[in-house]
Amino acid sequence: YDPGDLVKTLVIKVEKEEKRIGLSMKASHFEDDDSDDDSDIVSEDDSDDEDILMTEAINANDIDSDDDNFVSKLANKIRNTKGTSDDDSDDGNKSSGSSSSEEDSDDDSEEVEEGPTVMDTNVGFDWGKKSTEIQDEADSDSSDDADSDEEEEEDVKTGHKSRKKALAKRLEEKEISKMEQRIADGTADENPETSADFERLIASDPNASENWIKYMAYHLSLADIESARSTANRAFERIEFRQEGEKLNVWTALITLESKYGTQNSLNETIDRASQHNNPKQVYLRVCEMMERDVEKSHGDLAAIKKADEMFAKMCKKFKSKKTVWIAYFKYLLKNGRHDEAHQLWKKSVTSLPSYKHIESMSKFAQLEYEYGSAARARTIFDALIDKHRKRMDLLFVYVDKEIKHGDVHVARRLFEKTINPTSGQNKTKYNDKQMKSLFKKWYRMEEDHGDEDSKLRVKIAAKEYVAKSSS
Repeated sequence: YDPGDLVKTLVIKVEKEEKRIGLSMKASHFEDDDSDDDSDIVSEDDSDDEDILMTEAINANDIDSDDDNFVSKLANKIRNTKGTSDDDSDDGNKSSGSSSSEEDSDDDSEEVEEGPTVMDTNVGFDWGKKSTEIQDEADSDSSDDADSDEEEEEDVKTGHKSRKKALAKRLEEKEISKMEQRIADGTADENPETSADFERLIASDPNASENWIKYMAYHLSLADIESARSTANRAFERIEFRQEGEKLNVWTALITLESKYGTQNSLNETIDRASQHNNPKQVYLRVCEMMERDVEKSHGDLAAIKKADEMFAKMCKKFKSKKTVWIAYFKYLLKNGRHDEAHQLWKKSVTSLPSYKHIESMSKFAQLEYEYGSAARARTIFDALIDKHRKRMDLLFVYVDKEIKHGDVHVARRLFEKTINPTSGQNKTKYNDKQMKSLFKKWYRMEEDHGDEDSKLRVKIAAKEYVAKSSS
């Protein structure tokens, strides 16, 4: 309080002999007294520090208690005494600090007792601001490292739950910032990592089966098979009906999922559903390719081999008039070294396929023999085909290409010579000029790649002789 302030006190003791009185400023003494405003009453917390204020001894010789103006003189005396003490305290503050400043510092220390000790408060801004305002200004003016330091200091000041919330918020902000950066530089679409990334990628191109399959694989990486199935079903609804190939890719992925993580019944049901919505032959070919890869990865597992054999046999029985299914089965047997079974399958396919498909299917069987079987058996098949269909230059060219790829250039050269100049025992076939031109071009190109100057010269001579014979 300052000199001259109006206060409310209660006289609780009067010591006439000592000529002093005892006063109390406790708020509890004035609870029922409404005569003055509450703002004039000192708070209970501040008044608890000193319950009773004893006035200083007053010299009786200075003021006569029997004087009519005793009270007014006493008040002036007290006021003058306080003013003197205030001046003395101001002088003391300049030299070694006063008691009032110590009390103020104590009060300040009580207000920040939960935080670290403030060494210097003269930093250029008002400490009276709210903590949230200070934090906002610090966040706007400081760098990322300074922000993290301030947040750590704030965590020290706050409680355990507040630290957890602050840490969670900080991690969330980092994730959001990371996601925004990935979206800005385009890596979010190239390498999606979250469901939000996949959803955004699908929304940008719903007809791309690759995006749907990646989304299914993402769910499988989280061991969420049902979500992967629901993603496939969503893809069937979102992809346009004209995009049959894209839908078939998703169906293949779903069949693979059922094969690995489902049961045999669920696999069969999925294959039947896929056959209803797509070309059934293509569906079975995809299933057989998948099982063929499983056999290669199993390294001779009898269960996988049996499962694949049953699926191939079922496909050939279901589509016995289609050459592609027989070729796929033939290739599967040759790749696994089952040549006898492949030879029996070849004979069976000839009886099942229409006659107009025999040439193409036999040519394909011979090509597969070059790759996975016996070159001698392949030559036998090609020789039989060319003898029966002499004017099919395409068969001859395929035969030559396979011999070159197999490394027998001399055999390919002998085929050209045999075609142009047949032996005495063979029937001579007359080719038109267009066929002969393509034959000489094919032969000369082969000699350029795999022959020498003499071989190229022989081709030129053979071409000139043919032209001379045909023009004569």
